[in-house]
Amino acid sequence: MMTDLRARAAAGDVAACMQLAKRLIRGRGEGRNFEEAVEWFDAAARAGDTDALYWLGKCYLKGLGCRRDPSGGVSCLEAAAGRGHAAAALKLGDCFEQGLGAPRSAELAAYWYRKAAACGENRAYAALLNLARRRR
Repeated sequence: MMTDLRARAAAGDVAACMQLAKRLIRGRGEGRNFEEAVEWFDAAARAGDTDALYWLGKCYLKGLGCRRDPSGGVSCLEAAAGRGHAAAALKLGDCFEQGLGAPRSAELAAYWYRKAAACGENRAYAALLNLARRRR
């Protein structure tokens, strides 16, 4: 299964890149390999996959399989959220709320939480409520 996925991904199949990267990051099919997962997420992102940008952003924020680069992570998340990726918008709200890879800004955090909610991310409502409670 993994050999077939690698062959399809290497041939430019973006869906295979994503499936392989997610299996590698979660350790499904073989042991975890964060470095290889980042390579496949990067390949998929370069091919235009929005979900890959989200995953790359998370990897850069945490330094999973790559050098930790919070501002690079925020850039990836902004690109994905700008394309309507709900989870990326939620994570971006967290970044602005915590000042992780971006200046701390309750206003920008609220903006991205609202965008996440508008994209269908139910957890964004709780994030907005918690942000409002903390600002009191």
